[in-house]
Amino acid sequence: MPDIILRANTLAELKARLAELDIEVPARSEGRKPCHAERYGIAHLLATLPAGRLSFPLTLTHRDRPDFLLAMPDGDDVGIEHTEAVPENVARAQFLRGRGLGPDVYFTPHVTPGEPRKTAAELKREIEADAPGGAWVGDSPEREWAAAIAHYVKEKLPKATAEGFVRYRANWLIVYDNWPLPTVSYAKAATYLAPLLMEIGAFSVFDAIFVHDDSHMCEFRDAPANHVLRPLQAPR
Repeated sequence: MPDIILRANTLAELKARLAELDIEVPARSEGRKPCHAERYGIAHLLATLPAGRLSFPLTLTHRDRPDFLLAMPDGDDVGIEHTEAVPENVARAQFLRGRGLGPDVYFTPHVTPGEPRKTAAELKREIEADAPGGAWVGDSPEREWAAAIAHYVKEKLPKATAEGFVRYRANWLIVYDNWPLPTVSYAKAATYLAPLLMEIGAFSVFDAIFVHDDSHMCEFRDAPANHVLRPLQAPR
């Protein structure tokens, strides 16, 4: 069932409603669900968007296919879909680590988009071994990031055009970046991701694509734009 998250008549009221939202994201070992990350992402998006991109009064509803409806006057409604860029094996390893397996500090693993699912026994051996693996050189983190984000966007394209997925005047995609990498320069990485999004036809499905971690948000529409996130409660 659709769930109205907030209503706001002014920008000041929107900021107040956002500050009141419960956007805590539990650890994977503590009952984390997709809806937790979805609310975290939409709150940051609305807090980060320039005021001129919104009109009032507005209503934000949590629903399905797409995940959110941002209803605004004059038919300027926006359907907003959400996805998380995280390798399945890494997510499962995070669950195991949260249950006490392996060291508290560990090496960042090398992963590839769409890699085969590992067995629980394989994951446990890797966690306990904590092998350093190879190093990232030059701009390889930025290029790997761009390839990973493009992979998850591409996965969403057929879903966002399938029967039963409601399309609105504008359609956006939020990608929560939880891809394991050393520090990434978002400004540089965005220049690698932008042509990949064009290549897969992402903008024939989504009018804007937002990619965020816990401190920055990249917007892809015309030229890439980088925003600093408003400091809100961060997921673990």
